[in-house]
Amino acid sequence: MRNTVIARRYARALLGLALDQQALAPVRADLRELHGLLRASPELAWLLGRGPLSVEVRATQLKQLLEGRLHPLALRFLLFLNARRRLVLLGTLLTIFEELCDQQDGVVRVQITAAHELSAAQLAALQGKLAARLQRPMKTQVTVDAKLLGGFTLQVGDDVQDFSLATQLALLRQQWLGTTLN
Repeated sequence: MRNTVIARRYARALLGLALDQQALAPVRADLRELHGLLRASPELAWLLGRGPLSVEVRATQLKQLLEGRLHPLALRFLLFLNARRRLVLLGTLLTIFEELCDQQDGVVRVQITAAHELSAAQLAALQGKLAARLQRPMKTQVTVDAKLLGGFTLQVGDDVQDFSLATQLALLRQQWLGTTLN
């Protein structure tokens, strides 16, 4: 929890710097690519965040590896995190930075959790209804959770709507037990 709060502060600072320098698009693209590399290579993430390298050696390695490949602001930010011994937060920070960029662009993030894999037609219909309701650009992420038994849940920001069979059965059970106990 504390690390998330710290990562959010750094992500906001980076967003502010990128906006001030009118470099949000290239910084975002570079950091999105770096985030993909970190997810694909847990060894690289470990080496950057908790590896046995000293701050000085890690800074030299970062410069050699990324100079000319990343936007200068993105590289300076990574070096700043390294100097503060905060590279361990990089994965969380990059996720939060992407969320903040979406907010900046007016994009709504929607989490759909379904009991079973949704077909392309089902997903398109659901996204169409959501787009009509939200009337804003959106990014959807779909996950499968068999514990729902059937149906799905939607999370749009802090708002969660539960259309799952498991919840409906729990409500029915609670209602039934409530009436028989009186």
